[in-house]
Amino acid sequence: MRKLQGLARDQVREISRRIAEAFYDYKYNEADIGLIKYIPSKEAMFIYINAIVQAAYRSGVLYTTSDRQEGYLMLSGEGAGGRIGFADGIRMIAAEKKALGGFGNMKKFINACFCDGGTIETRMRKGKRKFLRVEMLAVRKEYQGQGYMRQMMDYAYGIAENHQVPVILDTDDKDKAARYVHLGMKLDRVRNCGERFHMYDLIRERDGKKQLRGRNDEFTSWRR
Repeated sequence: MRKLQGLARDQVREISRRIAEAFYDYKYNEADIGLIKYIPSKEAMFIYINAIVQAAYRSGVLYTTSDRQEGYLMLSGEGAGGRIGFADGIRMIAAEKKALGGFGNMKKFINACFCDGGTIETRMRKGKRKFLRVEMLAVRKEYQGQGYMRQMMDYAYGIAENHQVPVILDTDDKDKAARYVHLGMKLDRVRNCGERFHMYDLIRERDGKKQLRGRNDEFTSWRR
């Protein structure tokens, strides 16, 4: 794993294009529609992802698997080595508003993502707990199924262990959540955010500590 540095703006845009294609072409579980509910076109997905990737790159929190760039990882929190700057954050919000079709749709999207008690990050901050957050993980379509998702998660786990903090993330699809569980995460909560839109909160505690208490008992057997 290596931090992405020294790239031209067009090179970063190409990375955004690859990630956007991986997200847009993803086949969701029949129970979920995910981000596609709010970002209906491939170009809108690119605008949305490019805003995030550009901010992550400038802030030094964007990583890749190797020189071939099979996969991309964005981290934040304890041990991530950087944070999104204020100016980058403003640019990111403006681009996301464009991708989502205006302020009204952006407000609906934000309300959905923070629905049902708020994100796992919100609850960690309320509990005054430090953490490492996987903000984004994507494997290019031609490299999927070859172990790169595990490689990136193991990298995040290593940073978290060095800093003695848990790893957290959320995702918008049941099958994605199941893959993260297979790779060592625990499903903490499933938040019902509207018709066919759910957010799956996951955590990997350090040193075998007890997981945060979830409210979705129907997933008990799956968590195990």
